[in-house]
Amino acid sequence: MMKKLMTLTTMIVVASGGHAHAGTSATEVFERYVTAANAGDMAAVKTLISPDVERSDFVGCRPEMDNPSCLAHYVQTTIVDPKGRLTVLRRTTEGDTITAVLEVRSEASRRVGIERIVGRDIVRVENGLIKSFRFVPDFTDEATATFFGSLGIGPRSSQFTTQP
Repeated sequence: MMKKLMTLTTMIVVASGGHAHAGTSATEVFERYVTAANAGDMAAVKTLISPDVERSDFVGCRPEMDNPSCLAHYVQTTIVDPKGRLTVLRRTTEGDTITAVLEVRSEASRRVGIERIVGRDIVRVENGLIKSFRFVPDFTDEATATFFGSLGIGPRSSQFTTQP
């Protein structure tokens, strides 16, 4: 099944000349992103990122990275490498912006004893490409707060730091 999904994603990208089309809706672009990310298909993810995408605030981005490389690095590091699986629980569309409540399961969360985290992807699409992308963790969710706290992020980060 996964191989068929990756093949289908690759066929869509090849058929579109390797780029999304200007007439592609925000919903279609977001669905392609989720499909590609879940398949671990970074080539397909990269074709969805606008050359002038807004800069990600991902801590792993280095100053020498351009904005598309920074966003691709974020997806690679947080979803693809830890074999993440995005499940869209709810999605709203307002103009060119998708807000999706997601559940994310990955090896990264399992390593700290967390089965899944939840949060919102806020994705703005222009001309059939991702123009801005932000993940907002739901810190009111116990598991999510614990996971991000283990990374030194959010309201629970202090419980993971050691005092001298």
